[in-house]
This record gives sequence, structure tokens and C-alpha cells, in this order.
Amino acid sequence: MHQNAVDFVRKCDKCQRNANISRRPLEPLTSITAPWPFAQWGMDFIGPLPVATGQKKYLIVAVDYFTKCVEAEPLATITYKNAKSLIWKSIICRFGVLKDNSI
Repeated sequence: MHQNAVDFVRKCDKCQRNANISRRPLEPLTSITAPWPFAQWGMDFIGPLPVATGQKKYLIVAVDYFTKCVEAEPLATITYKNAKSLIWKSIICRFGVLKDNSI
């Protein structure tokens, strides 16, 4: 009976679409090490989220790898201009000019 259930779930389209996705890394994970605070940042967009005031339904988030400091800003649309604004206003003006991998 167990094998019949396993076979059914493997063949069921709805079961496959709603099943948990395996997110195992293809290789072992390694830590990202930053040489000092505010030297390296990671950025990502989150959304769409429930609509907030000003039709804002996205979030741009920047995280400093060393300190884990988070800068975030709600957005109505995802554009280059919005990303540039967050980098300028919340990172460069507060912590200085970012450098690429050459130190």
C-alpha cells in the first residue's frame, strides 16, 4: 500500500506542483568573508508583497557581509534608478564609496 501511495504521488501533477522543492546545494556551502565593515554588500529585491501606502509592493534590501547591517527601502516598481538611489543614499553617503574586489 505504501508503494502504491508513493507511485501515485510521483505521477500526480498537482502533487508535483505543490510539493516542497529540494534546495540542496550542488556543492558544500562556504562562508563569505569580508575584510572589514561595510566593504562588501549583498543586495536583493523582495516581492511582490501586499500593497502598502503609495502602491509600494516591493522591497530592496542591502546587507553588509561583515556586520550584517541591513538597509531596506519599499518600492512601487523595480528599476535601476531605485537601486541606484538606495546605493547612493543609504550606503555611499553613509559608509563611503564601495570598491570592487581589488583592495
